[in-house]
Amino acid sequence: MLHGKTWNVLALLLALMLLGSCVKLEQKPLDKRFYALEVARPGAPLGIFASPETLLVRRMQVAPRVSGRELVYRTGDSAWTADFYNLFFVIPADMLTQDLRSWLRDAGLFANVIDPSSLILPGYILEGNVSGLHGDFGAKPAQAVAEMQFLLLKNTAGERSVVMTRDIRKTVPLAADTPAALVLALRQAVSEINAELEAAIRQTLARK
Repeated sequence: MLHGKTWNVLALLLALMLLGSCVKLEQKPLDKRFYALEVARPGAPLGIFASPETLLVRRMQVAPRVSGRELVYRTGDSAWTADFYNLFFVIPADMLTQDLRSWLRDAGLFANVIDPSSLILPGYILEGNVSGLHGDFGAKPAQAVAEMQFLLLKNTAGERSVVMTRDIRKTVPLAADTPAALVLALRQAVSEINAELEAAIRQTLARK
């Protein structure tokens, strides 16, 4: 005959076996997916410069709600969510800044386009702020939204004056309600912003 303690041990072992059978350890966690906008100016780089000056492009400032690597969705009035499993490969501030510098370098607007680490004294300084970089699923149809503000400064003998300001907002409908489709639409929206900024700077330089 089994004693009480033995029955207790057997009951505990049985409970552990049943609990183990309910836990599916073989399940794999959901994979994360990483994206890059890779916004590039179409066509060959221009070799004729609109200005012999040097342009310093400062690091873009990004609004807190879209500054992280996670893709961001607006789902309704005052309703926002971040996608933990679909992310940008690098944070938006660095990604957008690098692509913008390359775009303006290829545009032939200035003899040199530099970052703040350069020791060259720039003739112009470009500052930018990103207030929107998300998918708007509250809109019908769903769309990608990119919104930025720019300030172009003339830098002369340490004195800086504003020569151009521009607020640009672009929306692009999504081909499908998926993260990949959102990234493609955001790429188009940012490309349109960069193209409009290039045209505005070119007009500003033509008046100088």
